[in-house]
Order: sequence, then structure tokens, then C-alpha cells
Amino acid sequence: MKKLNKDIKRKLGMALGVTAGLAVAFVPELAFAQATSAQSIGDVAMNASKSINGVQVMIQGACYMAGVALAGGSMFKFKAHKDNPQQTPLSTPIVMLAVAAGLLYLPSLMTSAGQSLWGGKQTSDKVSYEYSSYGS
Repeated sequence: MKKLNKDIKRKLGMALGVTAGLAVAFVPELAFAQATSAQSIGDVAMNASKSINGVQVMIQGACYMAGVALAGGSMFKFKAHKDNPQQTPLSTPIVMLAVAAGLLYLPSLMTSAGQSLWGGKQTSDKVSYEYSSYGS
């Protein structure tokens, strides 16, 4: 039975490979990512930089959610340590709270790092990262 399955998988893989090869041979537009109008490398870089803003907002949202979840989990671990100190060491909730603080601080660290590396105000389509200080 296992030999029959291996033979079927091998034949199916061979058929799919031949089909893909023929498709690329006879329809070369499938193989090359070429738009109808010619794009320069600068256009490609601009498209990539536009999509990176969405990824940055997604990472920041994930950091905030994970930070809040870890902070809440550390509170439960503090309670578990209070109830039974032998079973839950005190280092577990402290480490969880430190990681939560790091995750909550990471988005503003990304903003500062962006301003340091590239200068100026770092913005995306959805969120503006500039905030005023006490003196402004």
C-alpha cells in the first residue's frame, strides 16, 4: 500500500512538473514578472517602500497586543507565586513584566531609530509617529 502511494505521488509530481515546464515554455509571461509598461528600479523601490509602511503598522500593533497580554499574564503569575511560592518562582512574572515593557516600548523605539537613521518625521499612511515633548 505504501509503495502504491509513493508511485502515485511520484507520477503526480512528474506530471505537475512537466505541466509547469510546458506552461512556462509556451506562455513566457507566466515566468517573468513584467508589467505592461516598463518600470525602473526606482519605481520598484517606491512600491516596496509603500508596502513596508503597512508591515510597520502591523508589527507595532502586534507589539502592543503582545505587551498587554504579557503584562496581564505576569499579574496572574504574581498571584500564582503568592498562592504557592514553591511552584511558581518569582523570576517568571518579573521576566514576563520586563518583556511586556520592552514590547510596549518597541514602537516608539522604532520611531526614534527611524528618525536617527533617516532624519525628519517618520510617518506612514495610517499613523503619525510624531508627538510633542513638554517644552513644545
